[in-house]
Amino acid sequence: MKIQLLKAKYARVFDINSVGKIEGMQAKLKLKSHYKPVIKKARQVSFSIKPRIEQELENLEKKVKQSKWATPIVAIPKASNEIRLCGDYKVTVNPNLVIDSHPIPTVEELFTDMSGGEKITKIDLSQAYLQLELTPESRDILTLNVEIY
Repeated sequence: MKIQLLKAKYARVFDINSVGKIEGMQAKLKLKSHYKPVIKKARQVSFSIKPRIEQELENLEKKVKQSKWATPIVAIPKASNEIRLCGDYKVTVNPNLVIDSHPIPTVEELFTDMSGGEKITKIDLSQAYLQLELTPESRDILTLNVEIY
């Protein structure tokens, strides 16, 4: 019963047909002072998933013909037979970012924090990367490079 109340109270959050968006703030990518834009060639994708990738690309808001940055995609199949498009930023953007150091908890720390818990849940934030808008100057940096032959 509590779950139904939460679903009713936060219906917008649980609406699988819309993308949630954090309002009132934008994220800014801070690059190292000596960065150079990186363009990596698009990777070939399997013929069997091309139609699903094309469908996912249709759902994206903006298509860019030219950019100083280009990151290859990684297509991740979801249990629902949909495709999640991810950028492989470890080969382009990540080496050029100024990183705020926050230690990642160890597995032991995580298990200790979870001890005594009664439920483990899974949440699939639909298009999670679209939930926090980037500043206009940061958007170009995350351009995906996709070629569908």
